[in-house]
Amino acid sequence: TCELGRHAARALKPYPDYKDSGVPWLGKVPSHWAVRRIRTIASVISGATPSSNTGSYWEGHIAWVTPQDLGALGSRYMTTSARRITRKGYEACGATMAPAGSVVISTRAPIGHTGILSSTACTNQGCRLLVPNGAIQPEHLYYSLKVARPELESLGQGTTFAELSRNELARFAVPVAPRREQAAIVRFLDHADRRIRRYIRAQQQLITLLEEQKQALIHQAVTRGLDPNVRLKPSGVEWLGDVPEHWEVRRLKWVTRLQRGYDLPADRRVPGPFPVVSSGGFIGTHSESRCAGPGVVMGRYGSTEAVFYVEQDFWPHNTSLFVTHFQGNTQKWCYYLLRSITKADHAGKSAVPGLDRNDLFQIVVPVPPVDEQREVVRTIEVATHDLNDAISAARREIDLLREHRTRLITDVVTGKLDVREVAAGLPDEAEGLINGEEEPSDGLGTTPEEAAV
Repeated sequence: TCELGRHAARALKPYPDYKDSGVPWLGKVPSHWAVRRIRTIASVISGATPSSNTGSYWEGHIAWVTPQDLGALGSRYMTTSARRITRKGYEACGATMAPAGSVVISTRAPIGHTGILSSTACTNQGCRLLVPNGAIQPEHLYYSLKVARPELESLGQGTTFAELSRNELARFAVPVAPRREQAAIVRFLDHADRRIRRYIRAQQQLITLLEEQKQALIHQAVTRGLDPNVRLKPSGVEWLGDVPEHWEVRRLKWVTRLQRGYDLPADRRVPGPFPVVSSGGFIGTHSESRCAGPGVVMGRYGSTEAVFYVEQDFWPHNTSLFVTHFQGNTQKWCYYLLRSITKADHAGKSAVPGLDRNDLFQIVVPVPPVDEQREVVRTIEVATHDLNDAISAARREIDLLREHRTRLITDVVTGKLDVREVAAGLPDEAEGLINGEEEPSDGLGTTPEEAAV
């Protein structure tokens, strides 16, 4: 990836001549390019939904794409949909089928998720299908819509949720290079994207290994202590095994008290100095706090294995549990203790895993004396310092790569950089974006960051 970046910096140059596009978000474009409204380069097809009360309309063989399907894409190609409708459902709702190679875009909840159909499909009313008429390649239109997403979002209207109307989408103008040049642009961007994704995946794998190593250090220190020669006794609990003889073994409810967090709707979230902490970590700030720091927050829904130590006063979100009483134990040791428990065994079996604090309270855990708790914490923090630095560096690298990719795609699609010569010299490659080369849940730099407090 670094080699690609250096090569691009040397080889990619602006086009020799530019003209004003007449479109503020585009600015100047190469003088031989066109700027076309979407309705002149593609048919715009709206979606529809069969009645949910009629069972014979559902569980059929016709792909029916929703914004949620698009949001879950790991690559640009839409190969299936979560729900499928029958021929009766299709005919009853008035949806229109689009062929493979059509571009599908979500136009509400949210605006701008984009994909390309790999087979015929229809959509619900939260999406629209763009069937290119030959003036633009589907892949080039896909990249153009990705780059234009902020502009498309700004055109959304509505009180309950923003929606991009069919007319606004049809009127929207995009840059259109000559067909041969479109192919070069797509070839270059696919090549760059594959390499960036591979490097991001390698960094993610490195982070996973480092986190596993860190977790093993924490588990060893919390469950066995620091003295390898200490006398041990059976804990009577399978997940613990033997523990130091002078330690207590108690149920979690006598070690920490947990409480569900507080609801905070997005429209009531007033930015302020206090972090809002959910099951996924830091999700914003608020003007009020509900818990004094330092504190410990753990996932209640979704990320049930996540545990966060929060230094300052904070608002624990209702998707989390937070420690209300440390029962005389040190706060940081309780944080590491909760990290050492495998909580998946106590999560519900629903589609979104959830934790019941009453079940957690029954878990048996080891409890060293308070002085030893402090020593365990100091030792863990010294032992994991370099690991934390390496994890942070890898995450920064991923962020920089995503920023670089977003900037590169924008500059190439809008004609700020000429890739024709470089694209002509690229080696032939298998289509990695279809057969597993993609970085999961990506979306050109919009992947949610690993939350940390």
